[in-house]
Amino acid sequence: MISQIRLWMIGWLLAMPCLVWAAAGTVQVVLGQARIIQSTGQERAAIKGDQVYTGDTITTGTSGQVQLRMIDDARLWVRPNSRLVIEQYPADAAAAKQAQAQTATRLIEGSLRSATGAIGQRAPEKVRLSTPNAVIGIRGTDFELAFFPDRQAEAMQTPPGTYHRVYDGRTRLTAPGAAPLDVLSGQAVFVGIKPGEEPRVLPQIPPFLNLPDGPVVAPATREAAPVVRGLKIGLRLASPLADGAVVTSSAGAPVEPVQTSAAAREGEPVRLSVSYAAPPQSRQRRAPEPPTTMTLDITARLQDGQAQVQVVDAVRGGSLSLTMPLGTWTDISGRASWLAGGRQTIASSSARPDSAQVLIRVDAGP
Repeated sequence: MISQIRLWMIGWLLAMPCLVWAAAGTVQVVLGQARIIQSTGQERAAIKGDQVYTGDTITTGTSGQVQLRMIDDARLWVRPNSRLVIEQYPADAAAAKQAQAQTATRLIEGSLRSATGAIGQRAPEKVRLSTPNAVIGIRGTDFELAFFPDRQAEAMQTPPGTYHRVYDGRTRLTAPGAAPLDVLSGQAVFVGIKPGEEPRVLPQIPPFLNLPDGPVVAPATREAAPVVRGLKIGLRLASPLADGAVVTSSAGAPVEPVQTSAAAREGEPVRLSVSYAAPPQSRQRRAPEPPTTMTLDITARLQDGQAQVQVVDAVRGGSLSLTMPLGTWTDISGRASWLAGGRQTIASSSARPDSAQVLIRVDAGP
C-alpha cells in the first residue's frame, strides 16, 4: 500500500509542471518597454515570439504596448502603464477546443483591448475578465477595458474605478453589491471604487477609451516572412580592475582578458565557451588554481536600436534576460549562476584575489 502511495505521489509531482506552467499564448508585438513576471517572481523583458503562461503578469511602461495572441486565437492589446495577470487558460490548443475549457484574466491597473477567441465565441460564459472592482461577462465581442487606481486616476484627472467600452457585441458588467449592467455596442460605462456604487452609462466616451486599435498583426496565412538579421555575439572573461586592461601577475607575466565570439542569426541561440587558468604566484609554493570554464547559450534580437538578450548557463542551468546597447561590452557578473559562490582569481599583482568579470557584447551584422 505504501509503495502504491509513493508511486502515485511521484506521478502527481511529475505532472505538476504541466498544471503550473500551462502555455496560454504568444507575444505578437512589443512596442517600448514591457516585461513578463512569472508566478515564481522571475522577471524578463517581453520579446516578440515569447510564450506566456498561466500565472504570468504582463507589465508595460509609459510608452509600452504588448499584443498577445492566445491559444484560442483571442487577442489582447495591453496598453501603456498596465498590469495584466493571466489567471487561467487551457494548457494547449487541443485543450482549448474542449467543452469545459475556460479562461480568466485580471487587469490590475491600466487598460487593454480584447477581441474574443474561440472559447468566448463557443461558450461566452466561460470567459472571465476582471478588474479589482468589476467583472466583465462577454457575449462574443470586441471591447476596451480600463482600471485606474487613485494615483493613475489623479494623473488623468478622472475618478478612480473601472471604465468599459464595447465596440462590437455586448457585455455584462458586475460590481460587488450592485445590480449587473448590460453594455451594448457603442456604449461606455463606469463604476467607481466605493463599495456598492452602481455602474452607469457615460454620456460620452472618454478619450482614453477612444484609442487606436493598437499593434495589429495580420493573419498568419498572409504574414510576410520575418527578416532575420545577422549578428556577432561575444563573451569575455576579464579583470574587474579595468575593462580590457592588461594586468601583470606577481610573476611578471601579462594577464590578458580571455574572450571569444561567433556569428549568429537573430533569435537563434549561439553557444560560446571560455576557459581561464590564473598564473601561479612565484612567491608561494602551491598548486596552480584550476581553470575556470564557462559555457553560455546566448540569444539576441534587435529592437529599437538595442539588443534584447537571453543568456542561459549550459552547464548549471541559470538564465538571465536583459536589454543592452549594441557594440558595448556589458557586465553580467554575478547576475545568475556563472561565477556565483566563488572568487575566480585572474590577477594577483598585489597578492589579492579579484573576482573575474563576465561580459557579453552584441554587434549588428552586415
